[in-house]
Order: sequence, then C-alpha cells, then structure tokens
Amino acid sequence: MNCAACHNEMVKKKGSIDLRNGGKLYIVKNVSYEECTICGERVLSPEVSQDLFDKIRKKQFVEETFKVRVLDCANPSAWKQALQ
Repeated sequence: MNCAACHNEMVKKKGSIDLRNGGKLYIVKNVSYEECTICGERVLSPEVSQDLFDKIRKKQFVEETFKVRVLDCANPSAWKQALQ
C-alpha cells in the first residue's frame, strides 16, 4: 500500500494513535496500523477502524483522565501562560 498523502511506501506497525469521534479524543494503545516511511501518515485498516468505532459506540473502553494542554491560535498571548 502507498501513502495517500505523498505516495511513498507504508509499513505495518503497532502502537498508540489518537482517534477523534463525536468531539471526543480517544487514545488507542497497542493498535495495528500502517505508517508512511516519509511523511508519517497513519492509516487503520477498515476492519480495525470499524472495530474501534464499534467499541466506542458500545462504550467498551477504559476511562483514564489526564490533563492536556490546549493552545488556542486565536489567542497567542495565552500560550506563554499555558506553557508555564
């Protein structure tokens, strides 16, 4: 398979990905995906993708809560404060 973004070779990997669905962020650990060797684009197989969305829909996941820093590009003066 070649990368849709830059047309270079994709390699199979297993690791963590960020998945957004319905305005929520899910961190998926130990998932299989393909990654571009040049640009880093990551692609899930249709089967893995469907399985993950089914698990989200059925709430079959572990809740972990942690703080995440969010930078608002419309308010760059707040960046310094957020990064302290």
